[in-house]
Amino acid sequence: MVINRVVVGGLANLDRFELELSKFNALVALNNYGKSNVIAAIDFAIDFITASSAKKDGMMAFKPYIPNNIHNDELPFDFEIEFEIGPKKDPKTVVYGFSFDWIKSQTQPGKIIRSEFLKVKMSKSEPKFKTYISREFDKALYLPTASGRCDKAVKIKPGELVINKLLNYDELFYLPVLEAVNQISVLHVNTLDHPDKFFRKVGKDVVKTAYSLEVPTESDVAFFMYSLLELKSPFYEIFSDSIKTLLPALEYFEPIEIDFRSETERKRLNVPVEFPEKIYDVRIKEHNSNQYTSIHRLSSGSQKMFYVLAMAVAAEINKVPLITFEELENSIHPGLLQKLLQILDGILEHTKVMITSHSPYLLQYLGTDQISIGVPNQKGLATFRKIKKTKMKKVAAMAAEVGISMGDLIFDEMIDSAMGESDLLNELCD
Repeated sequence: MVINRVVVGGLANLDRFELELSKFNALVALNNYGKSNVIAAIDFAIDFITASSAKKDGMMAFKPYIPNNIHNDELPFDFEIEFEIGPKKDPKTVVYGFSFDWIKSQTQPGKIIRSEFLKVKMSKSEPKFKTYISREFDKALYLPTASGRCDKAVKIKPGELVINKLLNYDELFYLPVLEAVNQISVLHVNTLDHPDKFFRKVGKDVVKTAYSLEVPTESDVAFFMYSLLELKSPFYEIFSDSIKTLLPALEYFEPIEIDFRSETERKRLNVPVEFPEKIYDVRIKEHNSNQYTSIHRLSSGSQKMFYVLAMAVAAEINKVPLITFEELENSIHPGLLQKLLQILDGILEHTKVMITSHSPYLLQYLGTDQISIGVPNQKGLATFRKIKKTKMKKVAAMAAEVGISMGDLIFDEMIDSAMGESDLLNELCD
């Protein structure tokens, strides 16, 4: 699956945000602007698609996400995604979207699906999209046959999605498309928390009987790294070389498995399921260290680079279409951030990246077509725009005139006009 475009709106301080996805996508803004709400909205929408009816009901009343800005508090939640599936030479292009009303009041209860649609081009040769699902509130229609029209009614509940219900219609010729929508995945990598919990967790609830290259949970990163090594994945060498590039002071590292059960004890066991008493860690040695220690002796920034790279490798192995990082620069030196972005670019072929950041350096490391800037406005809404390519020479000249970088120039303008409009940014941005 290749995700080409996403649209989200009507969540927290988001109005409507549309983004054509390139390989790298950065949302750059001041603190507390709302850039994290974009990622939250995407995660929320995808979770909503696969949620049970009872969970959907609760999600439509989730207080932290309900808009409470006077300029968007009447808006429904809105989501749209465009992606491709199938062979690269002639993929199917799918556009799916839905909207719902948040909980309202006793007289106007809300919590109802307002609209839903599915449009598909089965091949590049098709001149336009064909509608497969069309829905307004409780009136839902779907396409029954390849030669027919989207005119067959399906009974649907106010909090139910047609895309879920049609999965039970085994005879539909576009069942693989329905399954693809229901299996959309985005990997959110939490780079804001302290990394202590990323490695060496004891007493997991899930029993592991074999090594696995599935996308790990935060606490299973060391297990995933050890699995890369044990299963002789070619990505282990890529991972190892990347770590050595980013952390040159590291002389040695190796993921390890620690088994608390003796060989004699294991031979005595005669049970249907053995509960392994194993933990996983990463053994490291820095050049000036006199002994080998655990990864926990490294700085939090160094540990996060292990974590970020491991999750990127897991995303690529599992062909996750989109991976998101909040404030990737957190605890990472600006020079290393540039190297990290270059390494991610080399690792990821099937996975696109979305980053939120308040670092001006990203404006130097990525192209203007990859960066969306949070433009200040009096409404207090999160509004992202891109710098016009035709204005880049002007930005560079203005920055050179005052002896600062282009990123610092843009951020200074954001700060100066944080609570109002910026004539300069309005001129520079689309």
